[in-house]
Amino acid sequence: MTHIIFWLILFIIFYTYLGYIGISILLAKVFGKKPLTMDFFPEISIIISCYNEEKVIRQKIENTLSLEYPKEKLEIIIASESTDGTNSIVSEFKNRGVKLYAYDDRIGKTGLLYRTVPKAIGEIVVFSDANALYKKDAIIKIARNFYDNKVGAVVGCLIINNLEASSISKGEYTYKKYEMLLRESNGLLGRVLNADGSIFAIRKNLYMPISPERGDDFELIIRILINGYKSLFEPEAISYEEASVTSKTEHTRKVRMVSWFLKSSMLLLKEMLLKLRLDLMFQIISHKLLRWFSPYFFIAFFITNIMLLKDAPIYSFFLIIQIFFYLGGLMGFYISGVKKKKAPFLLGAIQYFIMFNYAFMIGVLKSFFLRKALMPNWEKVRQ
Repeated sequence: MTHIIFWLILFIIFYTYLGYIGISILLAKVFGKKPLTMDFFPEISIIISCYNEEKVIRQKIENTLSLEYPKEKLEIIIASESTDGTNSIVSEFKNRGVKLYAYDDRIGKTGLLYRTVPKAIGEIVVFSDANALYKKDAIIKIARNFYDNKVGAVVGCLIINNLEASSISKGEYTYKKYEMLLRESNGLLGRVLNADGSIFAIRKNLYMPISPERGDDFELIIRILINGYKSLFEPEAISYEEASVTSKTEHTRKVRMVSWFLKSSMLLLKEMLLKLRLDLMFQIISHKLLRWFSPYFFIAFFITNIMLLKDAPIYSFFLIIQIFFYLGGLMGFYISGVKKKKAPFLLGAIQYFIMFNYAFMIGVLKSFFLRKALMPNWEKVRQ
């Protein structure tokens, strides 16, 4: 029985990180279609969510005002629950058409959007973060995809602009490249599963969060797919953002993400089942759930490996590989944490992989056992 568990876990791990992306690429090559795009200029509302962003909001607004899109068709909204000087800075741009919706109570990003989206006048709503700067033609590139009436969401491309800052920032950059491969493949199939919160757009009439407390970039796009619309990836709609530079900040961000998204996943899976969207169930389980639960698979794999050491030489080989892998990760943490230096690429990549798996493990625990983890209030963790 232990042998079966060992090989089954190995298969699941392999499938989670290599098998699923391979299947996605193959399906895209066989069934994928290039999106139907055309010069198209619908009314667009950009909603920038803010919580104490006084250090970056001026640059963000100036960047947004400089975007290449017909000014009469572009609405800029700052949705803020800030308590610092953010709102005062935003008010300086009132004469340039920037709208401020400031709220005194703090209910978190999803609640903030829930009460701001209905105020937007655009047919298309673009969601952005205060620390994300757009390439000048980003909105034009997004808009052209909505020429197809069956497109409900368009996901832009986030580029990390502090790649060399640390082993963690470089690890996140590599992880983003991996995710981009998935988005490119799923985009050709019209079913991108989730977005970076810094740049994605949906049709306003398809903004249908499960509840006022929910409605993040993950949930909104999946609900659009459930309702029969397509979601696309637009690689030329570029947003620039800095990655976390320390393990602590990136760990905190991923713990929060998983503890929040896992709850969304359970609700969405129920909705998919009721509507018999088994294809989407397969996708969300393969792309997200297996990855979030993978640290538990790694633990079980290590334990069963030890239990089988005396059975065959192959098990000793697997154990040696695992030991060297984890030692490499610890070396990466030592170099970047204690020595305060950037670890070599391989050690840094292993360090990042271990860090985010540990974060996934904690995020899953918080989602199931700590109600506080499901509250929508946000905390900034990026440097």
